Amino acid sequence: MNIRTLLGTLALGAAVVVPSLANAQEVIIVNGYRHHFHERAKGVIVSIDKTTLTLRSGRHIFLENGTVINPTGRPLRVGQLIDVFGPPGGEGAINAREIDILRGAHRGM
Repeated sequence: MNIRTLLGTLALGAAVVVPSLANAQEVIIVNGYRHHFHERAKGVIVSIDKTTLTLRSGRHIFLENGTVINPTGRPLRVGQLIDVFGPPGGEGAINAREIDILRGAHRGM
């Protein structure tokens, strides 16, 4: 293999690998758990309307049938401090895949 063929092969390999890395999802580790989601938000719930939460920051969180809430069995309530993970839901919202209710959550507004 001559040097010109080798350089061409390396350039082609780089062209294939670089776009793949650009599409890799960021891994977030929280409390020892790995989250492979694009978005994360932390805040206090100020309103709950069926399947939509609104945080104090104004950000909307959309709940889905498969949304995991930790600790399991604990209901979401206004005033709770939560950490949310999931893909973008449009206009700054998050489609929640997981919601962690944090210790020290606010008891009132």
